[in-house]
Amino acid sequence: MSDAGAYGRPAECPGIPSDCGHASRLLLAVGEGIPSPGRTAALRRELAGCAPCLEAFDMQVNVQNLVALHCREQAPESLRIRISETLQRIDLGNIDVTDL
Repeated sequence: MSDAGAYGRPAECPGIPSDCGHASRLLLAVGEGIPSPGRTAALRRELAGCAPCLEAFDMQVNVQNLVALHCREQAPESLRIRISETLQRIDLGNIDVTDL
């Protein structure tokens, strides 16, 4: 554990995330994938002494979550139409629940 500087910030942290070696390492670790909620909480505790570093970390996690949410691969429209048409043609009248 390092000595705390001004505002509870570790002495070696300049308060600028890009210049803070510790924050940079944690941001790189987050860049390797979306951390679990438990891992995110642990990383946030490590950065709690420096508001700018914590803010940069939170922003990185939020961006990754948004990218993961909105960049999911979708089936092409033609495939979705074929599947829908096939499902509409299937006669479910002869299926018994025990067959499932």
